[in-house]
Amino acid sequence: MTYSTPAEIFQTSAQQAALLRAERNAGRPLLATLQLPASVVGDDAQWHAALLQLAERHEILRTRYTQVPGLQLPAQAISAQAEVRLMHAADLEHARELARAALAETPLVAVRWAEQVLLAAPLASLDRTSLRLLADELAALGQGQTLPEFDALQYADYAAWQEELAEQQLGQEGLAHWRGLLAQFTHAPQLPFERRVGLGGERESSRLELPLATVAGLAAQLGLPAQVALGGLWVGFLGGLLGEQRVLLSLLVDGRNEQLLATLGHFARRLPVAAEVPAQQSVREHLQGFAQQLAQSRSWLECFNEVELFESNLDQPGPLLLGADIELETEHDLVLVQDPAQAEKLHLQARRCGQQLILQLLAPIGLLAPGLLDAWLAQFAVFIAAAAAAPEHPVSDIATLDAGQSRQVLASLDHSASLQGPQAQLLHQLFERRAALQPQHIALQVEGRQLSYAELDRQANRLARRLQAEGVGRDALVGVYGGRSVEIVVTLLAILKAGGAYLPLDPSYPHERLSFMLEDAGVRCLVRLQALPEALTLPAATVQLEVTAQTLEEGDASPLPASNHSDDLAYVIYTSGSTGLPKGVMISHANACASTQARLQFYREPIQRFLMLSSFSFDSSVAGIFWTLAQGGSLCLPAEQAHKDPLQIAQQVADQQISHFLALPSFYAQILEALPTDAGLACVIVAGEACPVELSERHQQRLPQTLLVNEYGPSESAVWCTAQAVAEPVLAERVAIGTAIAGTRLQVLDEEGEPVGFGRPGELYIAGAGLARGYLARPSLTASRFLPDPHGAVPGARLYRTGDRVACRPDGVLDYLGRLDFQLKIRGFRIELGEIEARLGADSRVREAAVVARDTAAGKQLAAYVVLHADAPADASEAALLELLREQLPEHMVPAFINALERMPLTPNGKLDRNALSAREQRGQAYVAPRNELEQTLARIWQEALELPQVGIHDNFFALGGHSLLATRIRSRVHSELNINLPLRAFFEGETVELLAQQVELHRDNEVNEDKLDALEALFAEAEQQ
Repeated sequence: MTYSTPAEIFQTSAQQAALLRAERNAGRPLLATLQLPASVVGDDAQWHAALLQLAERHEILRTRYTQVPGLQLPAQAISAQAEVRLMHAADLEHARELARAALAETPLVAVRWAEQVLLAAPLASLDRTSLRLLADELAALGQGQTLPEFDALQYADYAAWQEELAEQQLGQEGLAHWRGLLAQFTHAPQLPFERRVGLGGERESSRLELPLATVAGLAAQLGLPAQVALGGLWVGFLGGLLGEQRVLLSLLVDGRNEQLLATLGHFARRLPVAAEVPAQQSVREHLQGFAQQLAQSRSWLECFNEVELFESNLDQPGPLLLGADIELETEHDLVLVQDPAQAEKLHLQARRCGQQLILQLLAPIGLLAPGLLDAWLAQFAVFIAAAAAAPEHPVSDIATLDAGQSRQVLASLDHSASLQGPQAQLLHQLFERRAALQPQHIALQVEGRQLSYAELDRQANRLARRLQAEGVGRDALVGVYGGRSVEIVVTLLAILKAGGAYLPLDPSYPHERLSFMLEDAGVRCLVRLQALPEALTLPAATVQLEVTAQTLEEGDASPLPASNHSDDLAYVIYTSGSTGLPKGVMISHANACASTQARLQFYREPIQRFLMLSSFSFDSSVAGIFWTLAQGGSLCLPAEQAHKDPLQIAQQVADQQISHFLALPSFYAQILEALPTDAGLACVIVAGEACPVELSERHQQRLPQTLLVNEYGPSESAVWCTAQAVAEPVLAERVAIGTAIAGTRLQVLDEEGEPVGFGRPGELYIAGAGLARGYLARPSLTASRFLPDPHGAVPGARLYRTGDRVACRPDGVLDYLGRLDFQLKIRGFRIELGEIEARLGADSRVREAAVVARDTAAGKQLAAYVVLHADAPADASEAALLELLREQLPEHMVPAFINALERMPLTPNGKLDRNALSAREQRGQAYVAPRNELEQTLARIWQEALELPQVGIHDNFFALGGHSLLATRIRSRVHSELNINLPLRAFFEGETVELLAQQVELHRDNEVNEDKLDALEALFAEAEQQ
């Protein structure tokens, strides 16, 4: 840049450097502007003269920013002569455009329109306090006053002092303090429904007002400044929103001291405050603790340098993503506008205006779901009032919703009234009505065999009469043993027609499990479609009926009169239980009919041919069978040996012109790659697992014409309770599980059973027409999971407690956050296993990843298991992946070990078997005994600390259950027994006894060398004295 006047070059301050970095990342100049009435000074000539006088008075108003060779960011260039540019505009927007362009050449610009003047300078030059000082001096000049002689420091003096401080010991200690604090917050906070967008650029906002007295009264009661109290309340609110007990807040503070009160410049800076939010701490204790944490951070304020601390990645936002700018001591009476400079996810701005507190919540445009900012700000206002009213109550108990907001949240999830009248009261009647309408249409296709609706109806009637002859009637459970075949579909319909309920028994299940299910369910009639294994134990007096293609052609095929009520059982599905024994979920005809009717309402494209991949032992089979047969579609089953082969499934989809199918997301990902892009599919449903964003993106690439739907629902809600059509690119971190289906009422509640606000995590509860009776022969378990509905309008209504953690958007869409029992605490840290899994899964070498918690003598331990891609490079080793996690996650979230598997263990329904993973023994090194006295001593210390029978010299300390707290304990033992003071990092560099012994020897040698050096220095000193 060429200057019209000579300029002196100075280093920028830490604040300027951070703002210039932000300006570079934003790709446009960032402005600080002040809007004043033109009458404050007068006409153009008077304005020009006044601004020239101020520019001569303050060096910062003569400062440009120029790139200097060898420096990463621009330096300050201070002109000897003042330059001011005065322009005219049509309106405010035009004025800002002119100012932004003119500041490239002139450090101070004024733009006049109508009776207003906009003053503009680079954001790196002026903070809000400086704009106020500028307004005061302009007002004085406009009134004809003479400004007092300026004898304060100039901003360049302050920047030079900062540079000197950085080179002093105090500055180095401060930098080390900040590095240590920020290292505790290596993973970015994740907001509910956060989308993958850039954090720079324009921000959207929400605004509301509340009485200042609410905060001021609480602050006075606690002996705190009002803005400190409000900052502490904001941290307490964030802790609940994020589900964290520790929050890193970026608080904007004025960096001036008494010597700089009259100096213009950008002194304001972000101050990191590591704030604790213990759940059971009272509001009083929390706010007083926040004040102490704020004071501690302030003591190191001058040593905080964003650019230097984040120098390894200047283009990234860093960990300061939750911000606050609270100014309650100064009246909000000037129009001061500063371009957003910091890449923060959420920013609270608070100002005083008379007796009102003006709150504004800001976030980058597109980062959050619509309506969330308004909802969170309204919740914060309730939180402030509730905390002020009850400062002795725990922070976790402070309300965030008032009565009206609670009703709004509950109403957004209540679709119970939207269910249209079911087409039938009994599940099999859905089929019978369609059979009467189109008897010759193909109802069922299995391996070249097919049945029309009329044939299927007649065969089911024949078998139903046989079952009734054996005593099958209302609520009688009939076991069905067999795989995918024409006969099993006939059998299920026949049992329902006979008045009974079916219990599917998958031949692939272990015999012990099947025997338990038969005994537990009290089955007295068993239909076998194939030979029973000898190891299977049947309850006494069990009647067996063999069903074959031939027996289904024999007997009376006339229709049977209905013998059921809608509340009678239709089927029982066994699911895994937390006790290790499966439990039977009882679903009535009314439940199943409501679930099917909801499908007919949600899915507008009629089924032509549905390929059912599910086992009949899983409730998703109910959706496939009765949704298809209720609307005249053809139900297609894959061959028994082909249902797990993605290539054969893809071929069947193409050959049979399948219109719909349902699969686990992980299985669909494999099918998708084999499907032809012109397969003609109308709809693919994924359910049973979280749907990865990557799968939705790949689906849109390969099958953009095919509807993809993500369904969610436990067996206790008759297959499903929410659904989300994934029609557009997913910008969020996860694919949402959608809104409540027709006939369903959902609630997201806290630990006290109260509704949580939009965007806040809570546990999902389900009510409505699809809710199961309960668990078969498990009254106590039923009572613990199916609870009275405290918020329902219908007397006697129940809620099912899912144990799933979710958050709700203002439009009623739910985000699945994981199982509550996948959350755990290790050494006081709350850990979400899904986060670690996501880090591993994001690596291109990893196909599948799972993390589980194992109990060891040293406490809970994280263990990770991965399945690698077949073409993964040679460096895709367990150690390399472990090192990757160490780079990305805090120490307490790094698994003790990673083991690569050929495949993940699965439960019978095809889901990941976490219990099997937890029970796996770590595949470790072969035992190698210590070889010398030092290794023997270290191995013994490890052995005693870890409470293990033996420790080999190649065993990994962390894989054995070690962690940083144990390392500290062992370090003390090493010091007392070996008289050597090892730094803690030596234990991370020496993860085995062999490596730690090398560290000990290395430090011994260093100590010997230092002793020799000390002796030589003493000798020289003595010689000099002589």
